[in-house]
Amino acid sequence: MREYWHPSRRIDILKGHEVRVRGIAWSPDGRRIATASDDRTVRIWSTATFEEVAIVGVHQDKVSSVAWSPDGTQLLTASFDGPARIWLICPDFDHLEATARGRVFRILNDDERRQHMLPAAP
Repeated sequence: MREYWHPSRRIDILKGHEVRVRGIAWSPDGRRIATASDDRTVRIWSTATFEEVAIVGVHQDKVSSVAWSPDGTQLLTASFDGPARIWLICPDFDHLEATARGRVFRILNDDERRQHMLPAAP
């Protein structure tokens, strides 16, 4: 069977970096994209909305590459400033809240929810 290449179409543009993007990596679960840029930042994007969800780290110089850990909880970046750095990625708060709910023996009051940056109770 012969395979044919078909022209692809652009889905979206990731807008946020001020200058050239040097590295890009899909998360292991496919839900996020990490980018490394000459603007010295490492950014995370949602693959569902293609919107920026976080600026994970800032180097002193251009960031040349980025890679996800196999479990998707950390990023490894390299920069022209010298050292490679490991960044902890923020957890999935929905999953974190569901886990916490399974372990909490009482319902949190509104002040406790705010203290832990959780949304107000429904």
